[in-house]
Amino acid sequence: MQADVVDQAPLVLEELTREQVLDWRTRAAKDHQLVFDHIDRYGEVSAQRLFTRVFVEQVTRLSRLELLTKRRFRPRNVGI
Repeated sequence: MQADVVDQAPLVLEELTREQVLDWRTRAAKDHQLVFDHIDRYGEVSAQRLFTRVFVEQVTRLSRLELLTKRRFRPRNVGI
């Protein structure tokens, strides 16, 4: 039940620690649906801030090309 409450709480990027941001980015690299879910809920600008603009552009571009479903996409190593 606690997970439902956390899922409903808005994500405030400024309140995330460096470790939390890195965790989000690591999970998004493994599951690109996190990027699309974030865009749907918070908008593309927020996704670009959290995951980096380059990563979001790569994921959305490759998604349009349907490459994400055919093979594992490995983005360039991007830091904070």
